[in-house]
Amino acid sequence: MSKLDYKLDVWQNKLLDLGLRNRLLNYRDTRRSNLRIKSPDTFDLWNSFVVNEEPLIFPFVDDYQASLFDEEENIEEQEPGSVVTNQPIKEQQKTLRNLRNRAKTAMEEQGVNVLYLSFGFLRWSEDTHSNQYFDAPIILVPAVLAWESITSPFVLSLHEDEIVLNPTLVYKLESDFGINLPEFNTEGNLEIYLQDIQTQFSTNNWKVMYETGLGLLSFLKVSMYRDLEMHRTAILANPIIRALGGDETAVSYDLSEIDGYDHDRKAPPATIFQVVDADSSQQDAILCAKKGLSFVLQGPPGTGKSQTITNIIAECLAAGKKVLFVSEKMAALDVVHKRLTDTGLAEFCLILHSYKANKKDILTQLGSILSLAHNKASLKDEAYQKLDLLVSDRERLNEYSEVIFLKVLPLNKTIYEVNGYIANLQNYSDIVFTLLDVRQTTPVQYNRYINTLNRFTDTIGKMSDDYRNNPWRGAKIDIVTYELRHDIGSYLKKLIPKVQQISELCDEIENQLQLKFDSSYHGLEETSSLLALASQSPTVPVACIYREPFEQLFEEINVCVEFKSEYERGKESILSLHKSIALNNSSVNFSTHEELISTQQIALHLLDIETVIMASPMYSIWSQINDWPSISALFEDAQEKIREYNFCR
Repeated sequence: MSKLDYKLDVWQNKLLDLGLRNRLLNYRDTRRSNLRIKSPDTFDLWNSFVVNEEPLIFPFVDDYQASLFDEEENIEEQEPGSVVTNQPIKEQQKTLRNLRNRAKTAMEEQGVNVLYLSFGFLRWSEDTHSNQYFDAPIILVPAVLAWESITSPFVLSLHEDEIVLNPTLVYKLESDFGINLPEFNTEGNLEIYLQDIQTQFSTNNWKVMYETGLGLLSFLKVSMYRDLEMHRTAILANPIIRALGGDETAVSYDLSEIDGYDHDRKAPPATIFQVVDADSSQQDAILCAKKGLSFVLQGPPGTGKSQTITNIIAECLAAGKKVLFVSEKMAALDVVHKRLTDTGLAEFCLILHSYKANKKDILTQLGSILSLAHNKASLKDEAYQKLDLLVSDRERLNEYSEVIFLKVLPLNKTIYEVNGYIANLQNYSDIVFTLLDVRQTTPVQYNRYINTLNRFTDTIGKMSDDYRNNPWRGAKIDIVTYELRHDIGSYLKKLIPKVQQISELCDEIENQLQLKFDSSYHGLEETSSLLALASQSPTVPVACIYREPFEQLFEEINVCVEFKSEYERGKESILSLHKSIALNNSSVNFSTHEELISTQQIALHLLDIETVIMASPMYSIWSQINDWPSISALFEDAQEKIREYNFCR
């Protein structure tokens, strides 16, 4: 036996459970996992439930009624015609609720029905001389347990799955005892079939029990075991299976073309049929699928695995391939199918395994899919135009990406990196400083700047909070020499008494005038200018302050404001005229325009300017013409002649 044969046997044994813990071989009654139905009997229940498809309604009592039943009360004393089980009413409802919840969970998560009515049990033993017997269900009928509300009874109805002969029991009898059970026909007589089985096992001292049980049973792995057994040769020849079994030579792929594949440059939009977004890693997985490479797509939840599978299915459909998507969990199937439906590919999907689907829906879906073959589709010119636009947009984005990620010399950093550094400094205030020849900064110089700033930061951090008030703050002294020390010492002796006097004077100004200012050199200069201006201002008469009403004072103030505005406008007009005259006549010099301190002087100065203007022959001619439309027509005519001249030239 080869190594792969041995591994395949191991895989098969893991699928097959022939131990006595399997309820399909050892059906044990438990408190919450199953019920034995005593009434109606096995054959009456078969005729009503299976043949006539009549639902089975369990008795229901509310909490008050349930409290009236004694725990030890014999259930068979209930009213005739009702369903009787091996449990009291109160416990029976709890068991039914548990069976319904677990069956619903299995259906929603795995899409399989695990709730079965077992008709007939084979009481068997592992050895002819053994006195220990086990009950194994024979006929398994799929069922659905419904419960509309807490005040409604539980209703058991027939599921659409097929009625089967216990496959685990069949395999156990064939492999261990060499016994083949007769084939079961669902339209035949159940009583005759069970009697035939009883006759077959009469020599084994085994017995067929005419009983019915409701419980959770699962035998899907038996079907998988049979598939491995029937197709063993094909499975052992499959390269993927051989690779999983440890044969490294079974699969050899050249992944050099996949590594670093430039999807934007090598994959035109017209050849891409992806229906949802995909990043670069997902594009690599899609490319592997298109090239027929086997791979494992792994990632934590929320990383886009179902999104990638959706794109792979779309690409394979566009290539005319068939896709079988299998999952242990029903949720994965639903997510991918929903994505395909949202993108308009639902018509190409056939749901083979879903608790929501039925035979009629599948046949209807097959009919609509087959009708698609007669429908031919063609792309419009607008679609090709959009594809061309997509190509240009993608090239422009790629160029932008290349530029921002290009290393710029001599600093050897990208624009993306530099923008990241600047973004981290967004909350800091701007500091203007000089950096000579910044364009020639090398990585070595850049690191030196950073180290210098770090040392400066460490130094500032070690200072106390009053470093801003330090008298030497702002001083720019490169080298402290002995001469500088001597000058500082000699000048400070003369400066300190004056500083004290200035400080006392500043306190007096602040107390009397309520004037706050910075006690620096520049602050003293500004304050001195302000006080000098105040000393030149005329004194406001006391009568103006104490006189009432104040309307006359306000009127005088408004008149002064108007005079000031008129003066400012006149001065600005004169200065503008000065500039215009100086541009056209450099020989004219105005030496008195800075002495304009009154409106009278401005008026006189305007007369002087008019005299200068009229002295020019050109200005004097134009000033005598009052017909501005004629002037405009002459100007336009001159422009036209100039254009003709330039054209001829």
